[in-house]
Amino acid sequence: MKTQILLSFAFLLICSLSFAQIAEIPKSYQIKITQYREELKTQPEAAQKKLLILIDEAKKKGLHLVSIRAYEVFAYRYATIGDGQNALKYAKAAVELAEQHDYPAEAAVMYGVIGQQYGRMGMDDDAKEYLQKGIDLIRKPKNDDEKHHLGNLYTYRIYTKETGKDSTQTYLKYAKQALATYLTIENKELRKKTSALGYGNVGMLYGEMKQYDSAFIALNKLLTLNKGKNAYLSGGSYLQKGMLFLEMKKLDSAEINLKKSEEILLGKGFINEEKELYSQFIKLYELKGDKNKLKEYKSAYLELENRQQKSRLGTATELLKNENNEKKTVISNFYKVAVGLGIVIISLLIVLGIQRIKYRREKAAFDAFRNNRISDEKYSAGNHLTENNPEIKAIPEEIQKNDALNEETEIRLLQGLEKFEKEHGYNEKGIALGKIASQLNTNTKYLSIVIKNHKADNFSNYINTLRINYIIDKIENAPEYRKYKLSYLAEETGFSSANAFSKVFKDFTGVSPSSYISLIGEEQSIN
Repeated sequence: MKTQILLSFAFLLICSLSFAQIAEIPKSYQIKITQYREELKTQPEAAQKKLLILIDEAKKKGLHLVSIRAYEVFAYRYATIGDGQNALKYAKAAVELAEQHDYPAEAAVMYGVIGQQYGRMGMDDDAKEYLQKGIDLIRKPKNDDEKHHLGNLYTYRIYTKETGKDSTQTYLKYAKQALATYLTIENKELRKKTSALGYGNVGMLYGEMKQYDSAFIALNKLLTLNKGKNAYLSGGSYLQKGMLFLEMKKLDSAEINLKKSEEILLGKGFINEEKELYSQFIKLYELKGDKNKLKEYKSAYLELENRQQKSRLGTATELLKNENNEKKTVISNFYKVAVGLGIVIISLLIVLGIQRIKYRREKAAFDAFRNNRISDEKYSAGNHLTENNPEIKAIPEEIQKNDALNEETEIRLLQGLEKFEKEHGYNEKGIALGKIASQLNTNTKYLSIVIKNHKADNFSNYINTLRINYIIDKIENAPEYRKYKLSYLAEETGFSSANAFSKVFKDFTGVSPSSYISLIGEEQSIN
């Protein structure tokens, strides 16, 4: 369900800022806030300084709503670019000021952003708590602005994790509450845009529950209201309809809707949706027995997979380059300082300098890794794990380009590996290429080819990267993991010893596990 609901995530975040009505503040400040918000996109550092000056100036003059709005601009901006820590920092600053000076609607909006960010971090209990605070503040909205924000709060609630057999019913309840709230908005254009989003979420959830008639009614209402204005929503809706028709084995209807989705989404930069679209076309033409179309979309799927892989590799390479430059700068600066000092001072500085350099190197590597990490991937194909883990047995033979691996087998193995990753099979102790190959009904040579072409340069790096990303997610989002011994973390991720785990972890992140845990704690205590 979460995969489908995320189709609306980016649009919701954008419209939260675009639709927000500016409350009654002096016109000159309103103009400045709008100007600086736009400048953040092209000149972030300069715009940030201007906004901070504006906040201080407004506080001194008692124009607290101006300061709150400026904090909101920061919070939305950082949320949009995926910087959760700063988004939380400025959203909480806005909430504190709003509650202090009795602006409940402003506080509710920022509670929504806070809840949304905690939800993205996997901290669902915290997310629910903050979202409920926001809902309670404006449960009885007084105007269109508050209705819009209340609807968004209900929609954010869909992103938090629910357990149990009735979880989809819970999501549907909040989706219906969001839609009902959007439909009470008096402004016609705002009502159309928000209710289109609401119908989309309701339709997706009905689809999850196999209530196809209700799902199609909701998705068709979305398309009628949207009228192609938002390509993401229209393309996603046709994709969803195509998937539902496929489930119902109505292949012609599925093809019509998938084609419409393709016309809208292709070339617009919606990579994840393109990939899902190709996957659905593959299912469609397998069922239809159209070998030519099947080959066409299998090739498109593999091409997109390779393009994503190159992007991940480029990110990892840039990360290492920046880290090395930072290390060189630190060493150079230290050398210049040391040369100009006397023997006695030098002896003291050497001791202090070594500690400081070690800390700065670890902090630079930590910051670079955190800032560049691709959060919605469970692995990266970078070359940062330069040494294989000896306890993972890889196939030493070289892979020849002319191996008879057809596209159908390649797609099947990719899908098998995706299931293997989702089930955390890589954390099994002593995992071997041969065992996975056996589970996927293939041989080790074919599996090695797929891993090398789409995942990592070899099997050892593939498993190690999955394991380290898994434990990093636990360290960052489940604080109790920071208290566990390294031997426990190693055991959970399938390593034979704490030493083997620590070595691979440092190769991957640039810092040791203990330093990473310490720096995470330091970062969160500041924020």
